[in-house]
Amino acid sequence: MLDPDISTADAMRHLHRPVDASSLDRRRFLQLVGMGMGAGALAGPGSSVLDALVPGHDPSAWAAGPIGAEDGVVVVIGMYGGNDGLNTVVPIDDGLYYDQHGALAIDPGDTLPLDSNTGLNPALTEFKRFWDAGQLAIVEGVGHAQDEFSHFSSMAKWMAGQTTGLPTSGWIGRWLDDYLGGEKDLYAAAEIGHSLPLHLIGNRSAATTVPVGQPRFGVPRDWRSEQDRAMFASIRDAAAPGGSPDMSTWLGRVGAAQIDQLDVAATLSPIIPESEQLPADQIVAKLEIAARLINANLGFRVLSAGFGDFDSHAGQPAQHPVRMRELNSAIQRFFSTLNAQWAGRVTVMTFSEFGRTPFANDGAGTDHGSSAPHFVLGAGVKGGFYGERPSLAGLQRWERMPTHVDLRDYYGSVLDGWLGGGAGDVMPGARTDLNLFANGPSAELNALPPVSPQSDFPSPGGRAEFVAMSPQRIYDSRNGIGGPAAAIGAGQTVKIQIAGEGGIPASGITAVAVNLTSIRPGANTFMTAYPTGQVRPESSTLNPRAGSVVPNMTIVGVGADGSISMFNNRSYVDLTVDVLGYFQLGNSDNSFSSLGRMLPLSPSRILDTRSGVGAPRARVHGGRRLSLQVLGRGGVPVSGVQAVVLNLLSVKPTGNGFVTAWPSGTQKPGTANLSFREGRNIPNLTMCKVGSDGRIHLESNAGQVDLVADVVGCFTNAGQQLSPVAPARLLDTRNGTGAPQQRVGAGQEVTLKVTGLAGVPAGARAVALNVSAVQPTHQTFLTVYPSGENRPEASSLNPDAGAVSANLVIAKVGGDGSVTIFNNRGDVDLLADVTAYFL
Repeated sequence: MLDPDISTADAMRHLHRPVDASSLDRRRFLQLVGMGMGAGALAGPGSSVLDALVPGHDPSAWAAGPIGAEDGVVVVIGMYGGNDGLNTVVPIDDGLYYDQHGALAIDPGDTLPLDSNTGLNPALTEFKRFWDAGQLAIVEGVGHAQDEFSHFSSMAKWMAGQTTGLPTSGWIGRWLDDYLGGEKDLYAAAEIGHSLPLHLIGNRSAATTVPVGQPRFGVPRDWRSEQDRAMFASIRDAAAPGGSPDMSTWLGRVGAAQIDQLDVAATLSPIIPESEQLPADQIVAKLEIAARLINANLGFRVLSAGFGDFDSHAGQPAQHPVRMRELNSAIQRFFSTLNAQWAGRVTVMTFSEFGRTPFANDGAGTDHGSSAPHFVLGAGVKGGFYGERPSLAGLQRWERMPTHVDLRDYYGSVLDGWLGGGAGDVMPGARTDLNLFANGPSAELNALPPVSPQSDFPSPGGRAEFVAMSPQRIYDSRNGIGGPAAAIGAGQTVKIQIAGEGGIPASGITAVAVNLTSIRPGANTFMTAYPTGQVRPESSTLNPRAGSVVPNMTIVGVGADGSISMFNNRSYVDLTVDVLGYFQLGNSDNSFSSLGRMLPLSPSRILDTRSGVGAPRARVHGGRRLSLQVLGRGGVPVSGVQAVVLNLLSVKPTGNGFVTAWPSGTQKPGTANLSFREGRNIPNLTMCKVGSDGRIHLESNAGQVDLVADVVGCFTNAGQQLSPVAPARLLDTRNGTGAPQQRVGAGQEVTLKVTGLAGVPAGARAVALNVSAVQPTHQTFLTVYPSGENRPEASSLNPDAGAVSANLVIAKVGGDGSVTIFNNRGDVDLLADVTAYFL
């Protein structure tokens, strides 16, 4: 008798059919070939690559060939082992999730927001991209009522598409029975892997198995040579005397498979260069092969690939994020490989045999659950939520969530909505159509959502130059300055007027330098600053932490109405906005009379009270002013400087407080440039106007603290002008954007190309980057500096272990158009969003 609680691997072995060499036929030859399909530029819709490339190929001997112009293709991704749906589609507004999942729960501020109630796992940036384009359906609460919470029985039900009885066939296999009408077709459906799963086996038909790998199998590199053709002809004659093999004999079946192997290997071998390597992650490699199979237009309607293990009974924090990154990378690789003319005819869907329990167990894991959310994405998908999020109310420790969508309704909606029908025959009985699709398959659909928001922010009349100000508060939600006296709520966006306020001109303003400070939010969240009137970007500017005061400076473009917008993702938060200066347009000839051009510098330490650099070696006491000479130090000229750009760092303060920076010779303003917390090392960038004596003042309001300042630039009459761009993500090591998809280890560096991307032109001398550190394993520091130069003794960001922190960096660009980011200790994921450049 079969153990009902066998492992995921054992269940998959029982529910996959190995290929038997004694039953070779034309449906099995791809198993022998090891097809790693070549790059996309082969044959478009309506032609077959086989006709063009295989010598002596008889099209009538093969499968149906190219699919119809309005035939859809479905790619099925199996997440074997039971995926934690709560940590995939996160109910950020549900306190019960945080209570029950405990330390496993994902902080709301770390998710990718879908609305004020729900966030995506932070690794699923590609899924968020499709969501924003209205092309991702999230079907919640999918499962079946007969769940025994065993891998074998539940996986069998999901693969079979039936919830009762002994499964002997799969839902796609039965669809193939009708689609092929009993005829053989090597190219109707395939599993990318090494065995055939139940869901691809019908009563009369079965899919092909396509192993992951490149097609060699004895085919020489120069297979088109006369010698090779003669060799192939000899093999063909030996395998098929008289022109066709005798399929009634074992030898004839082997001979037919051998002929097919050589023909197809010869077809596919030139398509992947020998030097090209498939991705190391199996699911990413599988999805690349799936895309290339579609590009080749061999007739495939269904392609399937599975991966895991998602069975996270223990150690889930180290396991599940890796699975999510693999899934995201696979989707990214698939759509980057897929030819554009096919994208409007492809839908991707996921399944997993069950979800996980809402309660975490004592091993930092979760146990076999019930219902879970699943994804359907593509050009024809009608994006949004479907089904119902299962309630966690009233559940005891080992109880499971209710099911709201029968898996047969989920499958049937894809069969009828994208594969042209057949759900009633595949799964008899009354079915509910979820209405997942806005359009049917069509080559006319513009399938792929934009990779990232591109800047079309106007800079009429030329680039802009900086006008420094003594810091001035223009918004405070606590007392009604600049807006209502009310905290900013979850999902709320507030508009903050810039032009015409506090001495700022009413027109000609392109961007503003502001210090943002979040004050004691009700929960961890994130905030995004962007030009009013533009689409809110997928980036974060400020990462407020529950009960804390968190600062971050930013340069943000000003909207056409002279304002900026601030979005808050979750809970509530108070916010202050202090203006440090603004960027205004130059004259019609791009000239400018003030000292408003940015001179970027390699970071240089000009203050460290721990060692006596720039000031006496003594901690700064609350209420005592520190006067810092800035002109003539760290590359700053001795004269002709309007303002300096400093990264300020508080080191181990004895209490909570803030630091104010202002030009010498002027009255101290009632603003904060750096807010600190007891015992923490917190940085913040600032732009500070310089006094007539070449100095600035720094003052802490409370306690004792060491202060460090690294100069990264200054504003003179001989630097570069600023152009704002819509915030865009250039780096995300969680999904491979801008760098390999891997965490940055201790002592490691990332080289980030910044020019030529997101509106930053070649020749830009510096960029404004909001750099975020995500869950470092140790307290560390990051240094951002120009590529090609020696790493300076400076820090740009000082994240704490396990947190998400951010800081604006003005980074000089190296000669190759790149900047380098160094991590000192532990390992960490890094993000970088560009907001402006200097040219």
